Amino acid sequence: MCSRSKVIRIHLICLTSLAATGALLAALCARGIFDERGPYKVTCRTVSIPDLHESMPFCKRARVCHPDGHGQFPLHLFAHGDAAGGALFYLSYGPLQEQIASFGFVVPAYLSCWFDSECSNGETSFLEALKTINYFEQHPQAAPVDFSKAYSASGHSTGARVVLMLAALRDNAAFLANTSLASQVTSSMRTSLAKIKAVIADHPDPMYDPKQNPDIANFQITQTPVLILTGTADSLEPKDSAWLNFKMISSRKKVFVNLEGASHNEPVFTRAEGPFVAYFAQHFALGEVEPGKKIYGNGT
Repeated sequence: MCSRSKVIRIHLICLTSLAATGALLAALCARGIFDERGPYKVTCRTVSIPDLHESMPFCKRARVCHPDGHGQFPLHLFAHGDAAGGALFYLSYGPLQEQIASFGFVVPAYLSCWFDSECSNGETSFLEALKTINYFEQHPQAAPVDFSKAYSASGHSTGARVVLMLAALRDNAAFLANTSLASQVTSSMRTSLAKIKAVIADHPDPMYDPKQNPDIANFQITQTPVLILTGTADSLEPKDSAWLNFKMISSRKKVFVNLEGASHNEPVFTRAEGPFVAYFAQHFALGEVEPGKKIYGNGT
């Protein structure tokens, strides 16, 4: 078993022995499917965020889910993939968003950038994420966020690219500094970035592709804990791209999971990883010990 300070690469081959592969591998393989929920019942609603970038006004919104009637909870931003914002978000990611919230998070998800083409091939989608966080910070009545707690973020496909860009922007002030995007990152956004303590990238786009990452040279994640999830049947992303992304990250708190047989749209249809998104955030962003055992095992 790897210590928490070490890098682990896990190939999830669910038909083979699980004896030496750790808690995360065994649990994901045993689950297979579907939609395991946390201890909280969840309520969701849509809020208008006028600052979001979208040609269709009805998409200048965020859907936010959180435990129903149980006080305040930490913020976990969710970022959607290409062609799955707007009205399609509810069918594509609504259940996953609710699943994460059921583990004790307020989970806002911007509906803007319905298609990547709305946001410079997804390169500016990270700004939508930051605008969404800023909105809830400036309107604390909109959701029961405990702002004394650290934030976390997860996303799928383009959304995974978003959270990796957030981590790079948090860890390296030079990231995007020499691009046209730098002027759009406000001081309040940088304050929010500092509170993001863990990110989960689910089937991410290739961060080594200049058509998808506007500043490859300064893409450096040196401190932020990162979980990268992918699948052996993901035919939409380039072969081994998730592993190549993982190798670009120098943070020692990083985990890579390659789920045997999982397609690119596994987070939409089976959501086996949903609880582990929550566990990773609970452990690294909130410092909770028990969720860490779900990722790394208990050392026995």
